[in-house]
Amino acid sequence: MMVQMWHHEGVIQQERTMKIFQRYNPLQVAKYVKILFRGRLYIKDVGAFEFDKGKILVPKVKDKQHYSVMSEVNRQVMRLQTEMA
Repeated sequence: MMVQMWHHEGVIQQERTMKIFQRYNPLQVAKYVKILFRGRLYIKDVGAFEFDKGKILVPKVKDKQHYSVMSEVNRQVMRLQTEMA
């Protein structure tokens, strides 16, 4: 993921580019969501997702595949969190 930073009126701004996963791997996506905590991602052949507070949010495209990916990735994030505890 690329982060661009710049100064604007004395305030450091940052803009994150969207992470693109070439294939769907729930554990890999979950690690990214857990570490980055907030942002957007795209999974090739699946679609775009937003996440906040370490969880994928309800998708804008409300179909079975998007809900399934959201649920599986969020389960993996929870599993990673309990392993760390």
